[in-house]
Amino acid sequence: MTASSPSSLLRIGLTGGIGSGKSTVAEQWRRAGHRVVDLDAHSRAVLDVPGAGVEEAVDRFGERYRDRQGTIDRAALATLVFADDEARAALEAIVLGRVDEAVAAEERAAVLAGETLVVHDSPLLLEKDHEDDYLAVVAVLARREDRIDRVVRDRGRDRTYVESIMAAQVTDLERIRRADRLILNTGDREVLACRADRALGAVLQQAEDSAVR
Repeated sequence: MTASSPSSLLRIGLTGGIGSGKSTVAEQWRRAGHRVVDLDAHSRAVLDVPGAGVEEAVDRFGERYRDRQGTIDRAALATLVFADDEARAALEAIVLGRVDEAVAAEERAAVLAGETLVVHDSPLLLEKDHEDDYLAVVAVLARREDRIDRVVRDRGRDRTYVESIMAAQVTDLERIRRADRLILNTGDREVLACRADRALGAVLQQAEDSAVR
């Protein structure tokens, strides 16, 4: 989050590992009328849209990572950066500043629209030690094998790819230790939706209680 982000907004951080169901929770909250800022979508846009971000990535990693559409082959680059700390740090330097600018723009739009709450859908929130930026951090948890099966089935990735990303993310034990609220994705979508609504309601009630003290 940038220093120029509006200070009048209540911010809730939503996080979870690959395949946890975090995006489903984010969509549930979005349908309930809350503004959800998708940090992962903003980071993908840096590499998926021809422009300065793509050219900087090609300069750093090589033309072999440019795809036929003139953007970045993110699957190939992901294989590199999740196995190489230096490469991952270089990619983050290219992406994160641009993401901060996009997030700040969304928050300014929220303020202009009279909104008081934003949710940051951020898969690397804890990895980047950003929990202090939020009123509360909510983490989505799911069984390891369920997560792997979901990504293989829904995204067409292989098990090795999923496990490499898991290895680069914090563990669920770490999420349990550091998050303020947990959402367990151990049932069907209806159960997950109910748990998501309950978690958000609890966070908002806590904020309201704190405001009147």
